[in-house]
Amino acid sequence: MASNLNNDSDPHRQTCLVPYINPDTAPQEIQDRLKVLPFRRNILLVLAHSQGLFPHLSCLLGACFDSKQRKLSLFDWQLVVLRVSHVLDAKYEWDVNAPVAEAFDFPPKKLEAIGGLAQDVVEGRGPWSERGRVVLRLVHEQLKGFANEQETVKDALQLLDVDEVVEVLVMTGTYAMLARVMKGPQVDDDGFIPGFEKKIKSAVS
Repeated sequence: MASNLNNDSDPHRQTCLVPYINPDTAPQEIQDRLKVLPFRRNILLVLAHSQGLFPHLSCLLGACFDSKQRKLSLFDWQLVVLRVSHVLDAKYEWDVNAPVAEAFDFPPKKLEAIGGLAQDVVEGRGPWSERGRVVLRLVHEQLKGFANEQETVKDALQLLDVDEVVEVLVMTGTYAMLARVMKGPQVDDDGFIPGFEKKIKSAVS
């Protein structure tokens, strides 16, 4: 299978069912937007084929990385992303974001518990603060049925402001969409990134 796919001589492409855009020959605006991170991400090179939408998507992702634009804390952001990737079984999304969480000292016990049962979260089990618990409830309900219980939203508004509650929902939808684009064409795992921790800390705040 890999040899049939890799007929474009791209050493990065072994499983992906579509080619990666060439960042050296893409339109200038696309090249500029691919610089949202200081290293290669195969998912960006797939998204970039949607040349009309990708500039807007890259702005959205860039805002997620930027604490001056993102209202949620970095911990809450990664909590949403990691829970989405686990529930949707999006290995690539997990593999990309777990090292980011670790670089910013996401507690190991919480990283291990991110795959726990939703019922455990509701019933108070696991190493979660009340804030983390209600964020997980919002995410779980969205992924389960694209809606939220009134009680969950009321509980969330006791611990988060309105902007933060809405941002949880936006991020859940954004990373669920990304998971689908990753899984649909079977995006290849990214290669090893030398100096990853230093580079990600320069790109994320």
